[in-house]
Amino acid sequence: MNNISLQQILYFKIAMKCSSFSQAAKLAYTTQSTISKNIAALEKIIGEPLFSRQKKGIMPTQRAILLNLELTEIYDKLDLLLNDSHQSKQERVSIGFCQSIDFSSSIPEFFSLFRRENYIPTAVIKLQCCENTDVVNGVLDGSIDLGFILSDTNISNPNIKLHTIISTEPQIFFSVNSPLNKNGLTINDFADYPIVTTKYLIEKNDYRMINLLPFTPKGIEIVKSYDDIPIYLATGLYITLLRPYVNLANNKNIMSYKLPDSYQYRQGITMIWFNHNKNKYLKRILSILYRTDEQNESNRNTKRKKPRNLIK
Repeated sequence: MNNISLQQILYFKIAMKCSSFSQAAKLAYTTQSTISKNIAALEKIIGEPLFSRQKKGIMPTQRAILLNLELTEIYDKLDLLLNDSHQSKQERVSIGFCQSIDFSSSIPEFFSLFRRENYIPTAVIKLQCCENTDVVNGVLDGSIDLGFILSDTNISNPNIKLHTIISTEPQIFFSVNSPLNKNGLTINDFADYPIVTTKYLIEKNDYRMINLLPFTPKGIEIVKSYDDIPIYLATGLYITLLRPYVNLANNKNIMSYKLPDSYQYRQGITMIWFNHNKNKYLKRILSILYRTDEQNESNRNTKRKKPRNLIK
C-alpha cells in the first residue's frame, strides 16, 4: 500500500462509480488511457485484478470492493485536503446594486463577462441587492467591492471612485388597465392624470423631472417607497416618471411611453468602488466593464452618423 500514489487512489475512486473507464475519464477530465494505465499500475501493486473488463464496460471485483472500503478514511482526508486547497485559492468579489435597478437587463454585459472563464476563473461572486445608501456604505466599509447606484446619488467621499455607465431620459409608466392603453396615445393625454413619485426622487431633483415635462400633470402624489408605485399604477388612475431600467419596466402589467427628444433631463447608473480596495479581481472587472462601455458608446456614435449621399 505504501507505493500507491494519490492519483491512483483518485482514479480508482472515480472508476468505482462508473460503468466504464471512458466515463471515468470524463469525470476526471482526463483520457481513457490515463485511467487505464493508473488502474493497471494499482492492480500490479495490489497483486489482483480490481475490475473485470467486459464489452459493455467494467465490473469491480470482490477485491476492489474491499479496497474501496479500506480507502474510505483516506478518501475523506483527501477530499478535505482538496477542498481546503481550492477554497484558499478562491477570491470573493462582492457586487452590490440598488434594489430599484433592473440589473440583468440594464447591464447585461456585467453578467456575460463572468461566463468567460479566462477572465475570472476562480472568483466567487456574491451579489447583494439593497438600498442605494446601503450600497455606498458597503463600498466604504469594504463589504462591497463594486457597487451600482442611481447616478443622481450625492457622493461626497473623495475615496470613492465613480463612473457613469448608463445615462438616458426617464419614461412615463402606466397600467395596462388605464384608459391610456389605447391607439393614438399622445403626450397631452397624460395631463389628465396625477403623477405618483417617491420622496427620494423629489429630494434629489426638487421637482425638476416633473417641471420639465411638456405637459402639466393633474397632481402629484408622493410615496415613501418605490414599492408603493406599482400599487398606485394598478388602479389605472396614476402615471409615474422613472428610469427605463427600473424593475417596473419588466412588469407585464405596466406600459411605458417614451418622452420626446426635447425633454432635457437624463438619469443613469453609476459604478462605484473604493479607491484603496485591494481585491485583485476588482481591477480586472473594471477593465472589462470600461472596455465594454467604451465599445457601446462607439457603436452609439456610429449609429448617430448619417451616411453620405454619394448619388448626385
